[in-house]
Amino acid sequence: MNKRQSIRSRLLLWIGLPFTALAILALISSHLLLSRQINATFDDLLLNAAQRLERRIYTADGELRINMHYFSISTLGSRGEGKIFYRIKENDGDIIAGFSGLTDPPQTSHEPVFYDVDYAGNALRAVALTLPFRRGGEPVDIEVVVAESKEARHTLTNDFMITLTGLMVVTGLLAISIALLAIHLGLAPLNAVSQALRQRSPNDLHALDDAAPKEILPLIQSINHLMQRMRRSIESTQQLNADVSHQLRTPVSEIRALTEMSLKDASQSPAHTSLREIQRIAEHASHTVKQLLKYAKTRSELVDTSHLESVDLIAICHDACAQTAPNIYKQNQELAFDQQKAIPNILGDPIMLRWLVTNLIENASLHAGGSMAYRGVITVALTADARQVTLTVSDEGTGVEEAQLCKLTERFFRHNKHTPGSGLGLAIVEQIATTHSARLALTNRPQGGFEVTVTFPAI
Repeated sequence: MNKRQSIRSRLLLWIGLPFTALAILALISSHLLLSRQINATFDDLLLNAAQRLERRIYTADGELRINMHYFSISTLGSRGEGKIFYRIKENDGDIIAGFSGLTDPPQTSHEPVFYDVDYAGNALRAVALTLPFRRGGEPVDIEVVVAESKEARHTLTNDFMITLTGLMVVTGLLAISIALLAIHLGLAPLNAVSQALRQRSPNDLHALDDAAPKEILPLIQSINHLMQRMRRSIESTQQLNADVSHQLRTPVSEIRALTEMSLKDASQSPAHTSLREIQRIAEHASHTVKQLLKYAKTRSELVDTSHLESVDLIAICHDACAQTAPNIYKQNQELAFDQQKAIPNILGDPIMLRWLVTNLIENASLHAGGSMAYRGVITVALTADARQVTLTVSDEGTGVEEAQLCKLTERFFRHNKHTPGSGLGLAIVEQIATTHSARLALTNRPQGGFEVTVTFPAI
């Protein structure tokens, strides 16, 4: 049996197979019993016909005669569907009437003898009676044989079996319907658990309701135990992120501060160049640590989407532009913000959305110029329709090779080796977009430059 076969299919199989076997057995038994009963009934009719035939025998002028026409005999036991053959003769062998070719019974007895015989290409059922009679005062034994073809017996048996088979089929269909209903009702608690799990947020790890039948209670308890372990694991991971943030950011900040102080005191010292390199490395380490922490915090499996709220994306973009504008203008770049008049709110986390917009602006500022410093415009635009809100961050730079577009969201992948960076900016953007059920698209602009589009479902 296939291990992936559904419980419903297994139950139907194990209900259907025994029922089918019992139905076949019942049909075979019924056929045997019906054939036996019908044969007994027809044998009684055949015996009655023979006895009635015996009463038609009389003596005339010392001779035995019969006053019954053949065609009246044919209606006695055959229901008009078969053939009747008879023979009346004395025990000494003289035929009084009937068909002389009928086979004699296997034994002679004063009791009725039933036997099967073939005559004139017909399979017959015959009864033989030996009766005492007087002919002119002289005793004589007369043998009466009446035979009937078996068509009527077979027809009646077949009619009964067809009717019984039809009843079996109808009963089987009713039984299958009842079984399907019973299975559906029996599996309803499992379906309820499955539906409850499907409707949950991926981050909702609260225990399932254990008010369920005792057969599936162990399954629910196991799921609840697994959810509890996962919740503890996530809490431990989040605590680790907080510890890493505290343990790494503090010493890196101290290194940067000490380096800046040393540079002021040693402006003419031979160690000045080394201190500058230490400062650069410390700033890169500080930036990388911040990005790593953001990457860890924005993993979709660690974010509880049930806590997302209605967010004004216009305000988020304003804050991100205000945060990045000083550095943008310092590098002789321009920052533009374009929006429609009405932008509906989206469901999201305001902090993560601010990280998303900030990362996109900083990514364009660092990498838009390729090997040269970028001096163009970075445009942040918001558009919307009835069902979605689209955020677009674009530049007028050199763009990205088409073969490398699909790699830009990989961790630590850096398309532009000429500028500093951690290689995590677009990876963080992708995770935040996934958490907010948004679509992320990275494309080159036809007029030149690179464009990132994030499409959010509107509330």
